[in-house]
Amino acid sequence: MIKACIFDLDGTLADTLESMAIAANEALEQFGLRPLPVDNYKYYAGDGAKTLVERAMKDGGDPQLVHFDQVYRSYSQKFEKDCTYKVKVYDGILKMLDDLRTRGIKTAVLSNKPHARVLDVIGKLFGTGVFDHVQGQQDDIPKKPDPAGALMTARLLGVKPKECMYFGDTNVDMKTGNAAGMYTVGVLWGFRTRRELEENQAHHILSSPDQIVALVDMKNHGMPADPKVRLVVSDVDGTLVKTGQTCLEDGFIDVVDALMDRGITFAVASGRQRISIQSLFKDSKRPLYMISENGGNLYYDGKDLDFHPFSKEEYREIVEGVKAYSSDVFFAMAAPDVYYTESGNPEFSQTLSRQYFFKMKEVEDIVHLDHPVCKIAVYTLHGDVQEFARHFQNMWGDRMNIAVSGDHWVDFNPKEIGKGTGVKFLQEQLKITPEETMVFGDNENDVSMLQCARYSCAVSDAFPAAKRAAAYETDSVLEELKKLLKAVDAAVENQA
Repeated sequence: MIKACIFDLDGTLADTLESMAIAANEALEQFGLRPLPVDNYKYYAGDGAKTLVERAMKDGGDPQLVHFDQVYRSYSQKFEKDCTYKVKVYDGILKMLDDLRTRGIKTAVLSNKPHARVLDVIGKLFGTGVFDHVQGQQDDIPKKPDPAGALMTARLLGVKPKECMYFGDTNVDMKTGNAAGMYTVGVLWGFRTRRELEENQAHHILSSPDQIVALVDMKNHGMPADPKVRLVVSDVDGTLVKTGQTCLEDGFIDVVDALMDRGITFAVASGRQRISIQSLFKDSKRPLYMISENGGNLYYDGKDLDFHPFSKEEYREIVEGVKAYSSDVFFAMAAPDVYYTESGNPEFSQTLSRQYFFKMKEVEDIVHLDHPVCKIAVYTLHGDVQEFARHFQNMWGDRMNIAVSGDHWVDFNPKEIGKGTGVKFLQEQLKITPEETMVFGDNENDVSMLQCARYSCAVSDAFPAAKRAAAYETDSVLEELKKLLKAVDAAVENQA
């Protein structure tokens, strides 16, 4: 439940770019330094006024900051005279704040600008009483991205960090919100790019202020149960089966069977091997569509419907490239009925077999495997799995599909193959539209299928990429399916 929204100031609530650029350029020129393009200040801002001046001076011809005190004093005096010089509130912000207030949502401002200046700016731009708390940078409060200011603001508002949305437009803001344990939202009308916001783990990215209220409503009211839904697709690990678990939640298969009894198709889309999926759903009364290996293999009722292997050249390039980048990796190569791993790591194979029920086979040299493979799963001990994945996405992203699939897992599939291609295949075969489709997921490899459904839903502890792709969020897939089942039965009863 979202009870409060905390906003960055520059680039989020107000357009201060021209204001900062003019004031800084005048100060630079006053001391013989060259003025800089306005767009440069998009990247100077975000870490406080002193850092902005330092960055401008270095690019303006004083890398040693010889004249820092004078330039900073001149810059500050400009705003002391008129703190809102060339500053304007973004279109839609005032209405958005009013709509939040009518919903009982508390609001606050957290900025790296000096505290007195923030109070002055907010007072002149918004008046009094609009925000429940306004906080700028003070000596006893570390500046963003340290979460201290955000956590203090939440305490003053009387809410828990998890009950807050934090909004900002820079990497500093994304780091702040995430470090504070808040739902962190990037905005595109400010100073930085979508890529920067994504790489710094924005849970959601918005393109206009009017989307803020809709996002809060979505978080607080959940996904509607539409009886017109005809296809339900769910990921497994992290979505249906949480970390440390090996089986489905009690009662889950009963609800799935009930939905299928009512004509709703249920499909599993997973990075897992199909044998593992079959083991997990062995008690289901009806056959399930299985989109296994991230869409590399589609299977139903004893038949392969589709299989997408790598070429031998691509396969070898990936294996050799990953090995050259890191020695702390283990491979699991997805053939139709078995996973191949390298001999010499029996504990790795045993873990996959025991935890995921995979059928395993060891080979001496994985580089020269002579079997068709539709997915290369890499288990990495690299400290940052996102950084590991980005390295190869930058190298090969235009030629293959590379996605994080777990805390230590990165999956490689042939280009254009993913869970989304599997969902689209089923939609075409069963003549089901995206508006009649409900999808659940939690990770990067679920993004392509979340984009195939009107009712796309990420679990509450999902990775940011999945949250950005989903229209809704939930604490329980089982509860969402129970709601759907109830809605379907109610619709039938009303027609009777």
